[in-house]
Amino acid sequence: MSSDATRLLDLLWERYAAEVPYARTFAQLSGGSFRNDHIALRSLARPGGGIALFSRVFERFGWKPAGEYTFPDTHLFAIYMSHPEGLPRVFISELLSDRLSPEAQRLLAALPADPPAPDSIEALAGWFSAPPPPEESALLTLEKESQYGAWLLAFGRKVNHFTGSVDDVEVWQRRMREAGVPMKADIEGAIGTALRQTATSAAPVTLRLADGRTRTWPYAYFEIAQRSPGFDGFLGPQARALFDMTKRS
Repeated sequence: MSSDATRLLDLLWERYAAEVPYARTFAQLSGGSFRNDHIALRSLARPGGGIALFSRVFERFGWKPAGEYTFPDTHLFAIYMSHPEGLPRVFISELLSDRLSPEAQRLLAALPADPPAPDSIEALAGWFSAPPPPEESALLTLEKESQYGAWLLAFGRKVNHFTGSVDDVEVWQRRMREAGVPMKADIEGAIGTALRQTATSAAPVTLRLADGRTRTWPYAYFEIAQRSPGFDGFLGPQARALFDMTKRS
């Protein structure tokens, strides 16, 4: 079971890192490999989708729900899942679209229903994919109310980020900046906090639009986390701040 889980994470990393050069920089500075604290996924709360769907995928491989978080100001709910064999945590959030305006709900309804997750590991990795190209007007309109919702229109089930586990987040923030990587201005969590986190900027990717044109849009960032021994969960205010890393500047 753990070999299948590890293979899935490896395949998801390959797809993610191909589009996030900042993640590759961290891996290179780490000597080619690193300890992953968690991966994060975004979803839309709806029948047959959202956290319920994503969590079942990971439960196949031994992950179990271990905590939950609410973010009222952004209309988000999230859980994290842990693995008994010490594999990286999985952080899954969902947008509660019924709390958005009727127009935002209409735009999000353009997202196709999530298909059943396939059984084979290779096909399952491909299941974590983007939806059909969105209308640019829909992206720009939805972004004004929910940048998370606009991200879903653009990227759907794609991985939102991986996370390097480090012993000193300040050292790694400095190393990444010295390597030319744009970083979050501050570190979430004061010295001595059970979890301290920072992140790169979201890497922009070329997004194909419904009319055939293209434009850039912020896709995914790479997170860096320093975790105190014995602390397994997350801190809500810090997670809330990191959601904003996919905002357009």
